[in-house]
This record gives sequence, structure tokens and C-alpha cells, in this order.
Amino acid sequence: MVKAKLEEYLGKVITVTLFDGDVYTGVLRKTGTDELKTDPNLYLPKGRYFIDKGNEYSSLFRSSHIVKFKEGKA
Repeated sequence: MVKAKLEEYLGKVITVTLFDGDVYTGVLRKTGTDELKTDPNLYLPKGRYFIDKGNEYSSLFRSSHIVKFKEGKA
């Protein structure tokens, strides 16, 4: 997946399938943003993405880890 294409979906609900078969649905977010300064696990790693499921987060992943994705819920 091209990083620029993925970044068009930041803040939107998407469903991603990663190379290991894990499927996540939620709001796409990026690590290292100012709103995450209080959480070093999400602020310090740069260039990673995660799915915000409301009260929990998916594993961190790179754009190259995505096998397929779809906007909206699966």
C-alpha cells in the first residue's frame, strides 16, 4: 500500500487486513501526532499506523503491512 494513499484515510473508519491475516476495523490514526504526546507507546514510534476502536487500539503497523483495506466497516 502506498503511504500517500493510506494517509487520505486518516481519521476515517476503515477495515484493514494485515499480512499476518489480522483484520481490524475502526478509525485510522498515525503515531507521533501531538494529541498522542502523553502516550509514549503511540508517540515515539514514527511512521506507523493503528486502528482506534474507541476504548482500545490495534497493533501498530506500517503501510507495507497492509494486504487490503476498505473504507467503512466490513
